[in-house]
Amino acid sequence: MTTLKNLKGTAIQFLDADPVVYAGSWASGGNMNTARVSGSSSSGGGADSGLVAGGYSTTHTAITEVYNGTAWTEVNDLNTAREQIIGGAGTTTAAIAFGGKTPGGVSALTESWNGSSWTEVNDLNNATKENPGTGTSTAAIRAGGTAPGGNVYNYVETWNGTSWTETTEINQTRGKGAVTGISTAALLVGGNNNNPTNYANVELWNGSSWTEKADLNAATQLLGATGTTTDSIAFGGLNPSATGVTEAFNGTSWSPVNTMSTARYGMGNSGAAGNSAVAGGGYTTANVANTEEWAFPPPTASILQEGLMWFNSTSSTLKGYGSAAASTGSWSSGGAMNTARVFDAAAQSGTNSAGQIAGGFYPTGPSAVNTEQYNGTAWTEVNNLNTGRHDIFGNGTQTSAIAAAGQTTTWVTNTETWNGSSWTEVNEVNQARREGGSAGISATSSLIFGGEGSPSSTPYALTESWNGTSWTEVNDLNAAIYGTSGGGTQTDAIRAGGVTGGGASPSATVETWDGTSWTETTNINTARGYNAASAVGSTAALIFGGTTNAGPSLSALTESWNGTSWTELADLATARYKVNGAGTPTESLAMGGGPNTSGGTATEEWTVDNAVLTVTTS
Repeated sequence: MTTLKNLKGTAIQFLDADPVVYAGSWASGGNMNTARVSGSSSSGGGADSGLVAGGYSTTHTAITEVYNGTAWTEVNDLNTAREQIIGGAGTTTAAIAFGGKTPGGVSALTESWNGSSWTEVNDLNNATKENPGTGTSTAAIRAGGTAPGGNVYNYVETWNGTSWTETTEINQTRGKGAVTGISTAALLVGGNNNNPTNYANVELWNGSSWTEKADLNAATQLLGATGTTTDSIAFGGLNPSATGVTEAFNGTSWSPVNTMSTARYGMGNSGAAGNSAVAGGGYTTANVANTEEWAFPPPTASILQEGLMWFNSTSSTLKGYGSAAASTGSWSSGGAMNTARVFDAAAQSGTNSAGQIAGGFYPTGPSAVNTEQYNGTAWTEVNNLNTGRHDIFGNGTQTSAIAAAGQTTTWVTNTETWNGSSWTEVNEVNQARREGGSAGISATSSLIFGGEGSPSSTPYALTESWNGTSWTEVNDLNAAIYGTSGGGTQTDAIRAGGVTGGGASPSATVETWDGTSWTETTNINTARGYNAASAVGSTAALIFGGTTNAGPSLSALTESWNGTSWTELADLATARYKVNGAGTPTESLAMGGGPNTSGGTATEEWTVDNAVLTVTTS
């Protein structure tokens, strides 16, 4: 056994507070002087530097404001008032604003900012609004946009400090996207085709051509973006309601990170990289003046690193930091649901303090219409589904969700989307079914798989993908199965457990989805069906509850997936099946379910202490 006195040369810091986790987050900044939507944005700067020009307040405006990290200051106006996403590029002292909509119509105007005033310079070749741009005042690029007649463009133009030149077109025609990077290395993110279709598409510009890159997890328009082609974030937007979702790009894939406090779209924004940004104004249900700053802890902060040890002088405790053992996770009791239910109601993603559940099966028999939301303490009833049903495929968040298929008195194809306040009937799934798995983080991006068909006990391998408008059949699961669970995103998902029909024993099979096809991988340790799951993708998942035979024998087992193997963890307090899951493998909810079709109201919260571990020295 090694004792601390043997660790010669090891320095242990004395700190009055624990170090902070190195992770990006949004913090409140100073409000803009004029609440508005759809102004221009500067490209450069960070959380302490921004410029917004024009936009819409109560009418088209020419107002320009600059941000110094604390407050916005009004400076000289644009020469021409305009709105609807004026393209912008540059910094607070050298920028350009181009296109947009004036009172007279869609504009090709370009104005140059020298730090004190705006000067009209050479126009765009194509008048356009809702046209994102990035770069500097002497080397910029704009991509896509909306034409005077309302059609969307695939046009791309570059600016050399004097004039605009048409260059290689984007692959997906669209407007209302976001562009980040520089004039020779940029990303075009999201967008819209002038309604109703939002895009998750991302394209990379290398100075001469556009190449498709990994999609966003959620199709979004009127969003913000900042960073480089290998380190960027996309945030906010409309899909279909205002959202605060933030995703980070590492050059290969997009991952959800901390969300904005105020969901919004059409905000002014700037930032030099994915670790620093500012977002001001925008629209929620009205114009807002809020500013939020995205940043990581400063270099001067004491940052948690694996292996770090320190003595907390406030608590007189020796501490260390590392990847906590999975076994440190545990379940605790949460607030009871208002309505007992069972049969796989539509569960949503989020965290253990932001869950949502809709539909299900009442103890008395009929299909439920109830929707409830959880705030970490209590459940609140919100607006009902239009069609009561149970065994629903569902995913999303409290502000953007989807509930597809399921059963009323028979199997149905109904699909409804949730915008944060109400459910709307949209296009139906191709195959009526119930009791399958689903993945996705919004109402515009979903995947459903497996399920039971009619007559009862007919398993399906079918997979369908939702783009915000319609369902498309894609590659099947390797195994036809129902009573299964899963999670992740539309392009990176997992499914685990289930039953194969006809009263057969539950399954231990697991498959992962890469956006194109399903691959069989390591089985769970205990075969089960009608279990729940919380997952962020194919490499991180948690499954819990279910039944281990056709009896059923109820299970409280919890297993964690690290992308390679499954580990058994702490059990649920209450064994149950047809339970619902929401959240992530480190912040999860187990909701409802029961020992039989009577259902239940019990909620349990899963948490993992993966931060600070107290060191024992004796």
